[in-house]
Amino acid sequence: MRPLIAAWVIFGLMAAGFRPAVAQRDVPAGPDPEPVVEHRVSFGDLNAQYVDVEMRTPSEGPVLELTMPNWTPGSYLIRDYAAQVERMRATARDGRTLSLRKVAKNRWRIDAGGEPEVIVSYAVWAGELAVHTSWVEPAFALLNGAGIFLFSESGRYRPQRLRVELPDAWKQVHIALPEASGGGYLATDYDELVDSPLLAGNAARYPFTVQDQAYALVNQGETDLWDGTAAARDASRIVGAVQDFWGSNPFDRPYLFLNVIADGTGGLEHDHSTVLLSGLWQMRDREDYVRWLSLLTHEFFHAWNIRRLRPRALVSYDYEREMYTRDLWLAEGLSSYYDNLLLFRSGTITVDEYFTLLAAEFHRYETTPGRRVRSAELASFDAWIKHYKPDPNSINSNISYYRKGALIGFVTDAIVRRETDHAESLDSVMRTLYRNFGPEGQQGAGYPPGAFAELIEQMAGAPARERVESLLSTTRDPDIDRALNWYGLQIDRHPSRTAAEAAGRPVPAGFGIIWDQEQPGLVVSAVVQGGSASAAGILPADELLAIAGTRVTRNNLADRLQRLRVDDTVVLTLVRHDRLLEIPVRVQHAIADKYLITIRSDISRREKTRLSRWLGVKLKFIEN
Repeated sequence: MRPLIAAWVIFGLMAAGFRPAVAQRDVPAGPDPEPVVEHRVSFGDLNAQYVDVEMRTPSEGPVLELTMPNWTPGSYLIRDYAAQVERMRATARDGRTLSLRKVAKNRWRIDAGGEPEVIVSYAVWAGELAVHTSWVEPAFALLNGAGIFLFSESGRYRPQRLRVELPDAWKQVHIALPEASGGGYLATDYDELVDSPLLAGNAARYPFTVQDQAYALVNQGETDLWDGTAAARDASRIVGAVQDFWGSNPFDRPYLFLNVIADGTGGLEHDHSTVLLSGLWQMRDREDYVRWLSLLTHEFFHAWNIRRLRPRALVSYDYEREMYTRDLWLAEGLSSYYDNLLLFRSGTITVDEYFTLLAAEFHRYETTPGRRVRSAELASFDAWIKHYKPDPNSINSNISYYRKGALIGFVTDAIVRRETDHAESLDSVMRTLYRNFGPEGQQGAGYPPGAFAELIEQMAGAPARERVESLLSTTRDPDIDRALNWYGLQIDRHPSRTAAEAAGRPVPAGFGIIWDQEQPGLVVSAVVQGGSASAAGILPADELLAIAGTRVTRNNLADRLQRLRVDDTVVLTLVRHDRLLEIPVRVQHAIADKYLITIRSDISRREKTRLSRWLGVKLKFIEN
């Protein structure tokens, strides 16, 4: 691990938040070695949710063209941030208005008229609270740089100074940029500016240190329902496990977990910080809190896998267009495999909780018919038009590269361990990939297509590579049963049915329908292809009124289904386009609500050893 620079340690101890007294890459005294692009944000109308932005940039010629990104790294969807830009104007230093014309949806052209500097002011509406957007309200602001700041082609690679003017009631700015000696914060270039989300307000802050590296959990919206001290303690254990996994520290400043507690969900990774959206009650339910811990682990793992270890296609960002790669299964899917595994290795959750999380991954994958349509590589390539744009047929036409990538990670890990007798593992594959193609490898060149498979062959042989490549390029299901069995584990895909049969009760029944949970009535959200509802012609948006002539509601649906018998045919009364329909439908087994992973009763001593090596922890209950 590389030692920290003393200045970063000092600035991590400041009471108001992580702010360095002197930045490592600061603007030196005297004339700047190169022009700096300056951005100033203020909040003149909090109730209307506007951010006021002023940009000062060298003009560099008679015409200056400015651009706003159409997407943000880590969230692969064209979002057209320029749609929220209003009241733009350009002036010279003396206040004279310069001609400004919009020439594309996200581009503006300014007649600089030979002026050395152009000043552009505009307002951005920040009314969508998500990890990839910006939000402003009287209590706080969360800014995603891609939707706030403009750039020019030449100015993009210049240093960027950011100044923040806070309302009187706000006392803190949390951002993973060093402070500049002349005030504000300094980014090396526009890419680093965009990669540094900003949280302003009066958040609760919990600093901690792991292996001489400074971190902070910043909780915006914390109430008595959240125990920030306990959450920071759990975060520190997770950080330790992830750092131990990679065996390196890539940070040159304190790392921030910006956690906005506002009944949201999601995370977005950055080089020196991550944004998390959390629920108000999330710490009061163990299962819900474990999901938050898993999210935090996932985003922190990304500090290596995708932020510094990237597919070659994503090394240099084109903020205006889609950037295609077939390797998001690696960037996101393998992070999804390791988030729960490293959460367990950190000692934060029990082995039973880990098996529950792993079983949930398998369940979500196998109950998605779309896995038979798209391979992991194609799902990665189609992220721009499929993953972030779900529709009622997505369950039948797409598979998440998160989900399939996680399963591929689990099975590949078992393959490599089996073929090398634990001399190698997916852990060593990932660390080698990082050494070869990370920042200390080929100078940030990124890994080319096929690099992962080549490492599998080097470590575990050609047959192992062939099996893994088949999982990536085809719709073949990963053989999770074989991998589980090798560890002495087993999976029950129908635990509710198993329990009902053992008790002599009717087995759970259904029609292969996914219900819209946002609607008060029983509105069909999706129809699973291959199920009885699909065969009968039931469609998304149909509303169920009755089964066999008996009124059914959300409150009594479970009871009605429990009284049906598999393979019987019943008539469903539905509403479609305000017309009543009666459709006979065959009753089928209900879609399993969960899977269950357990240790086999006949687990051998050798399998116990394999299980402990994989989990990375000696389990007392299997040592005998």
